[in-house]
Amino acid sequence: MIRAWSVIWRLAVIVGIPAGGVWAQQPKSQTGVSFDAPRAAVRMAGDIAGAGWPSRLATPSDEGQFEVLVRKEAAPVVSSRCASDYLVVRMPATMAEDAAGQAAVARKRRQYENMLAAYTADRPIHFDTFAGPYGKRLPAGKLELSGCNLFFVEPSANNR
Repeated sequence: MIRAWSVIWRLAVIVGIPAGGVWAQQPKSQTGVSFDAPRAAVRMAGDIAGAGWPSRLATPSDEGQFEVLVRKEAAPVVSSRCASDYLVVRMPATMAEDAAGQAAVARKRRQYENMLAAYTADRPIHFDTFAGPYGKRLPAGKLELSGCNLFFVEPSANNR
């Protein structure tokens, strides 16, 4: 048994598992970008359909998933491969099968409501996003998208 743990520990060191374990908080995404967009550059809620975009996720689903459109020129990213005038910023879904999932969905709904309040009051909208597999950093540091997609950084329990 001791030999097995020794092998596992050595493997963990080789593959680079963080000291806090596999589930330790990872560093901020290499494709992360935060920005404020003027209200005129954003479409959300019922206004999404007016941009020619399906309104299925214009408001949060039961899993907290929603979409907001932001004009490409308002986001500090390179999106030359996106044929649309808008980038789609999507909040990922969370299965609300337990208390932790329900709390995560509630945080997402609060984030949506806060954004909608700013939108309705004609104030700039703040975006904390990442591109995941749809983006890469250019040598100059700017984020380049392979399409029109960004994702919201999910609000943590610490950022209620």
